[in-house]
Amino acid sequence: MPVLAQIFEKAGFSTVVVTNMPYWCEKMGTPRTVGTEFTFGHILGMPNHRDMQMTVINAALTLLKEAQEPGAVRDLDIEWPQPFDEAKRDWQPLEPSPIIAMMLEQRRAAAREAHGAQ
Repeated sequence: MPVLAQIFEKAGFSTVVVTNMPYWCEKMGTPRTVGTEFTFGHILGMPNHRDMQMTVINAALTLLKEAQEPGAVRDLDIEWPQPFDEAKRDWQPLEPSPIIAMMLEQRRAAAREAHGAQ
């Protein structure tokens, strides 16, 4: 996203990146960044939680209006209403995708082989 924002900015479009990794946006030189501490896949907030989502969107629009120089970062102090470990588990599918299942099996096989060789 940071690179895409830079490309849009060079073309004359103003951008704000909303991310849960503001550190990297800042390092990559994103023009304007709003940082959230939300789980992956839910950058604007909880599903069906209009107030939370509108708070994030309004913060992004306010930063767009008020930022005086490139590189502006605003961290939002909104807590996810669920413990992080629980939220992280909820985000994961119940069963791994076929590619992940294959990679896990390869990893387990390599571990078994390494333990068997000892």
